[in-house]
Amino acid sequence: MKLQKKSLLATLATAAVLVGMSSNASAGIDVQNWQLNLNALGVTGVVDTNINNLAFNGESYVKNSPIAGQPGMYNSVDTSVIDITQKNGGVPLNLGGGQLTAYFTGTDLTNTNTGFYTFQSGTFSVYYNPSIVYGSSSANHYGSTAGTQIATFSVANTGNPMTSGGFINPNGTPTSNGTVTLTGTAPTTLTPSNILLDSNGNPFNQSILLSFVTTNASVDPSANPNTLSSPNQYTIDPNLVAAFGLAPGTYNGQGGPNYFITNGGQFKLQYAPEPMTVALFGAGLLAMGWSLRRRSKV
Repeated sequence: MKLQKKSLLATLATAAVLVGMSSNASAGIDVQNWQLNLNALGVTGVVDTNINNLAFNGESYVKNSPIAGQPGMYNSVDTSVIDITQKNGGVPLNLGGGQLTAYFTGTDLTNTNTGFYTFQSGTFSVYYNPSIVYGSSSANHYGSTAGTQIATFSVANTGNPMTSGGFINPNGTPTSNGTVTLTGTAPTTLTPSNILLDSNGNPFNQSILLSFVTTNASVDPSANPNTLSSPNQYTIDPNLVAAFGLAPGTYNGQGGPNYFITNGGQFKLQYAPEPMTVALFGAGLLAMGWSLRRRSKV
């Protein structure tokens, strides 16, 4: 009887751990050898194949607003303009002479006491433009939202800085060459529907997730040496400042700390885990525990 009771408790404990690990998983299996089908946008003969990940560089502006009565806690807004030029660790993308860019805006909860932040919400949108160059002064959002919006992913609030967030120093800046991760849900926009293809050249018929990783986020030294007494001491591209909707000299130290962050890294696509699989797996473990409980009463 005692042995059976211990077995029941051990089984339920195992179930709790395994179900927790399954339900907290933010992504599934990496999509390999997928394709960017620019033919779908009328760019004749341009289909970039064998893509495992896309490399990017860009700039972010992070504005932190202190939470009243909670020292070291901030509600933060992160805005990023991103240029995507390579795949698979350095191979140039075939973009038919155009540009592939992204624009990210998200909110996060920042805690300098624990040294990390977690994304609460946001969107990550990808654009293709056949002519406008990233960084152009005539392009809205530094060129990152020029052209056709081909995909939009919503930010998943995983509550985990390792899957949707990152780690920071006590002053709120990223840790040295810090890593920022972001998990996106299945795309809310995919236009046209055959812009992204699987390895066989077919449109994705499964839910796909976005997994975004910045591997070397750092405070931009050209933008952040200014102080409230000398607000215009910066050398950052003024078009970039305008892209974030900021007036020169007003971006740092205003209810902060606020920062410009340089970033570079990669993002990839993943097949979403099946929610029903997780649910059924958990139900099976609970059923096993109930079976042991019944036997313990015999």
